[in-house]
Amino acid sequence: MKGADFLNAKLVLVCCAALLVGCASDNQAEDASSDGAQDAQSNAEGVEVAAVAVDEPCTCFEKGLSRGQLRYCRESKRDVSFLEALRKCGSSEVAGVSAIDKMPGDGQYTMNPKTSIIQWKGEKLGMTEIGTIPIRSCTISIQNEGLVSGNVVVEMNGIKSTSQQGLEARNLADHLRSEDFFDVANHPTAAFIFESGKSDGRGGLEFQGKLNIKGISKVVSGNLRFSSSDPLVTTVSMAFNRADFDVRYGSGTFFDNLGDGLISDEVILQVAMVEDYEMRKSN
Repeated sequence: MKGADFLNAKLVLVCCAALLVGCASDNQAEDASSDGAQDAQSNAEGVEVAAVAVDEPCTCFEKGLSRGQLRYCRESKRDVSFLEALRKCGSSEVAGVSAIDKMPGDGQYTMNPKTSIIQWKGEKLGMTEIGTIPIRSCTISIQNEGLVSGNVVVEMNGIKSTSQQGLEARNLADHLRSEDFFDVANHPTAAFIFESGKSDGRGGLEFQGKLNIKGISKVVSGNLRFSSSDPLVTTVSMAFNRADFDVRYGSGTFFDNLGDGLISDEVILQVAMVEDYEMRKSN
């Protein structure tokens, strides 16, 4: 994956928050119950539920919608005018997540490591180095229309350089795997755990979590955006200070008078993750 291609990806997000609006008659409640039972039966039989239009966009914020109505609301968010109408609904900022585009429904999502990747970027005296790291596994959990947890495990032995070519790229990757940097022989994986997320007011989620590198765990934060909810596709942007994880080589935090050997302590990560949709369908 080319660094420029990866960084040029643009993602925009929205979700619906759930509110109880108005009341239904006994007959309406009975009809809704019947519709829900039929939807559940159809879902159990593997029959796709057809979209059922709602009276107006703001209806998407109500509780008790059938699966067909929920599908209509979800698919209609692809329309710019529908999104704008949702933002004008009185409950548009409920729970701080309603401004998020393409927020997936509640559940746990398993991402496909074959189509998911991490891009890293570092600086040395104004020169940018870029590379990739493969993902071993990743799950994300959504509950009450918010990010509640997630776990990403990274294969550190697969770290590569994409800004260099040939022998230079291989030498840089070998050096990054060595004890000077990430000591992959003793720490073959790294991990990040999502712990919370809230709207950033610009269509994405600000999250906090814990990053574990070389057996050291530190709190970090970043931004997450969804580009699709069905299947789930998301990108994560974050940065960390390598000195916090005892990655010492060329660091001004640990050494003085490095001159041309000074390497920035900040490492920027861009993560692209795509859901393993076949696994969702098999559950």
